[in-house]
Amino acid sequence: MKITSLEQIPSAPMQMAGAVGVTKQVPLGVADGVPNFSFRVFTVVPGGHTPYHIHDSEHLNYVIQGEGALVNEAGEFH
Repeated sequence: MKITSLEQIPSAPMQMAGAVGVTKQVPLGVADGVPNFSFRVFTVVPGGHTPYHIHDSEHLNYVIQGEGALVNEAGEFH
């Protein structure tokens, strides 16, 4: 079991073509010996965004603070 705080996790600009104003932290992932699961925290500044994209596996978006829109096949959700 890994116990950490987000303040201890390095933050880096998101490396995705079309991403603007987005940083990423990975509190739990492959580097922690977890090959099939990744917990990632994205910080999006006002006006920031990622391009439309899809994932091959299950995906969860959880907004902690602020507001935005998520877009999928069913439409746009604020």
